[in-house]
Amino acid sequence: MYMEASQVANDAVGSIRTVASFCAEEKVMNLYRSKCEGPRKAGIKQGLITGTGYGTSFGLLFLAYATFFYARAQLVEAGKATSSDVFQVFFALTMVATGVSQTSSMGPDTGKAKNAVSSIFAIIDQQSKIDASDESGITLDNFKGGIEFRHVSFKYPCRPDVQIFHDLSLTIHSNKTVALVGESGSGKSIVISLLQRPNKEEKLIRASSVAVFLHGSAHRENPHPLILGLLGNMF
Repeated sequence: MYMEASQVANDAVGSIRTVASFCAEEKVMNLYRSKCEGPRKAGIKQGLITGTGYGTSFGLLFLAYATFFYARAQLVEAGKATSSDVFQVFFALTMVATGVSQTSSMGPDTGKAKNAVSSIFAIIDQQSKIDASDESGITLDNFKGGIEFRHVSFKYPCRPDVQIFHDLSLTIHSNKTVALVGESGSGKSIVISLLQRPNKEEKLIRASSVAVFLHGSAHRENPHPLILGLLGNMF
């Protein structure tokens, strides 16, 4: 719930010298408070709903107890049942109701477990689009380097409301050094991943537009073993 606020705090603490050098402490605090405002309101709303639910459930429970003891008094007074018989029925019904309520409380957990298992098996059964042994495609006999990104746009699945890249075009010429600088989660590592496994990363990041070219040729058309043999990185 506080993922964005935690990200702001982590970045601020990790770059505390930069924040202090620009006297941006108050600005960072205001940004942190703004990121906490939405989750705070959501927490209050959720608390009201939860409290109302608990209050209603316990109110109905005590109302049932009051109704039972009133009926017990009437039955015993009329001589239709003894006090022990009434209490036996009361405790039997109480145990049954407790068991049913505990079982029903596990319903959401059962659904979560089912969804988790299905997602795990979906990953296990997923067929990779990359065949490491497939050497078909465009081979680069005289590779001199050169990487180009054309109109790349994508979002992370965990943050679909945050646009990481929008219509990014970047050309890295041969024998040139380019630094990718940005805060955590800004897409630096995904740029490298697009070079290594373009098909996989396109599906992973749900890219709306991806065009990567290596040495002037479309990256998808290069054999995967060739790509891994030409590229190297160190973090």
